Amino acid sequence: MVMVRRRPHASSHSSEITAFLATALLAVACHGSISDNTVPPDGVGAAQGAGATAGSTSGSSGSSGSGKGGTGSGGASSGGGTSSGGASGSSGKGTAGGGGSSGSSGTGTSTDPALFGDCPDGDPAAGVTPLSKLSTVQYRNTVNDLLAASGLDDVVTEVSARLASVPDDSTQASFRGLDKRISTEHIQAYFDVAVAVGDAATKSSARLTALAGSCATQSSLSSTCLDDFLSSFGRRALRRPLTDAELTEYKDIATGDSPKAANAAEALRNVVVSLLMSPRFVNHLELEGTEVSGQKDYLALDPYEVASRLSYTFWQTLPDDELFAAAEDGSLATDAGFAKELDRIFADPRTQTTIWQFWNEWLRFDAFTGFSADRPAFQSLAEGEHLGESGHDHWKDMVTEVKDLTDLYTWKQPGTLLDLLTSTVSVTRSNDLAHLYGVKAWSGSGDYPALPDGTRQGLLQRSALLVSSLETTNPFHRGATVRRAILCEDLQPPDPNSLPKGSLDPPPVDETLTTRERFQKKVEGIALCAGCHGSFSNIGFALEAFDSLGRFRTEEKVFDEQSGDLLATLPLDTVASVQLGDEPEADVSGPVELNQRIIASGKVEACLSANYFRYALRRDPTSDSADACAFEKMRTGLDAPGMGLSSVFRVIASEPEFRRRKVGAP
Repeated sequence: MVMVRRRPHASSHSSEITAFLATALLAVACHGSISDNTVPPDGVGAAQGAGATAGSTSGSSGSSGSGKGGTGSGGASSGGGTSSGGASGSSGKGTAGGGGSSGSSGTGTSTDPALFGDCPDGDPAAGVTPLSKLSTVQYRNTVNDLLAASGLDDVVTEVSARLASVPDDSTQASFRGLDKRISTEHIQAYFDVAVAVGDAATKSSARLTALAGSCATQSSLSSTCLDDFLSSFGRRALRRPLTDAELTEYKDIATGDSPKAANAAEALRNVVVSLLMSPRFVNHLELEGTEVSGQKDYLALDPYEVASRLSYTFWQTLPDDELFAAAEDGSLATDAGFAKELDRIFADPRTQTTIWQFWNEWLRFDAFTGFSADRPAFQSLAEGEHLGESGHDHWKDMVTEVKDLTDLYTWKQPGTLLDLLTSTVSVTRSNDLAHLYGVKAWSGSGDYPALPDGTRQGLLQRSALLVSSLETTNPFHRGATVRRAILCEDLQPPDPNSLPKGSLDPPPVDETLTTRERFQKKVEGIALCAGCHGSFSNIGFALEAFDSLGRFRTEEKVFDEQSGDLLATLPLDTVASVQLGDEPEADVSGPVELNQRIIASGKVEACLSANYFRYALRRDPTSDSADACAFEKMRTGLDAPGMGLSSVFRVIASEPEFRRRKVGAP
């Protein structure tokens, strides 16, 4: 049985630890040797609920049009459990086929700011932090950085294929870090990585020397050599110094008779494999600390665990040498020492990468299935744009623009959320995307080009948040995405079995009707549909000022799906009655006025704060706890004049509760 670090205070939550490790130790099979290609019984740790097999992933895409017999059917889909909806449907097959529609909104519950409740008076405890595994991103980063810190950069390349085999986390719960599942595929992949690292790191004298010093190249492993190795590589792997019990455990693996290592290289290889298969390596085991205010289930984390919280929250990887040093000398346990390290961490480029990962997952850019560039109607719409041609990647350019825009107001020219939501500058260096916007590409220096007046405003009206895979827009999907992802409002879809036949099919092209008119007719007279659609359809109708490429327009071109011929050019109506926040329902004249109403609602601040809390801390909030206090500081900070975005992202760590852990039930 794998031993776990335990101290007297741990008895207050020993049942939680026992339950965690009971599910953590999954054994596939044992053939008696650590060199076997199956997982030994002292296998890797998993998160709670480890026995569950991998479930479904994020909301599925709209299905393809069939392209059969000249009447291809469009496929709509409801995303499963996502915050902003299923991805757009892929194209119809064959030139005669009709197009699959954009996927409809996800069916899961949105991140609800109301879940935080109220901030209690006094010194409230934080919400429950469950024990959990490293996310797949964190696991891969940890292995790579552990090797790099040991002078084994070339091994990183050798084991990259094994690391890629670790199952990606799902966005079903809206953020990958919230995926707590672990399957036999995870276990086998962890084992394969551990064996690959152990083999690669010890296969040459140069690598052995980098790993543990020249003593590692001797015929037998000295106790001094092993001690030094465990105090360096072992400390990095477990993110803290090893306990006496752990030292005994790994020394037995290195020098014991089960089986007996043939030489120093084999002994070290066995220890490396065991360390990387340990529950203490693949999990966040926050078991050390002191009771807060005499509460046995509320712990002030020890400095090494604080170091790990900082590095995994903002870097998605293990602590660096400076964090380890601050933990070792005790300075990280002081407010001043913690603030100093937080400043340093935020200045590190890895924090920028992590914050971009938040934006990317919140706005679900990975869910886009691509443009249907082979469809005749789509080709007619995109004529002159080079879309789908070799050397042109419009979707990548669109996502890069959002990254550059959020970076601009968070890091380069620190600004507020209001600055980001009202910006009218174009930051794209892509000639293709600049052409879509009607501006010149930014040169990389000097002033940014200004978007044409009245065409679009802020982050929410950039092409990456507007495009669909087909030549037609889907105002229902656009409106529902704004409600769910940007305003955090839950939109529960009706039971498909209760809907009239064909309700989920896209309305057919009609040369006499705009897309808005076609979609309006789709739900007219159907009470079951009208009640729900009234909350989001009009948002989508106001966004009809943008075509499915995200280009601004004042009229809509209607194309024949099969031939691509232009059938009609119709005037657009983008006036819509919208109700947002506490404001009464009122008309907006188009996207810019809609954006101003969205900002005035105050709901974006709450939605962003709620989502960032879940992303950064990898858990849901506990109502009426200190979680509500952290949420409120972020929300009000985003609304405060002069309060920069980067400052708000720091709030999560600036609160005392970041350095504490509330123990949950087993």
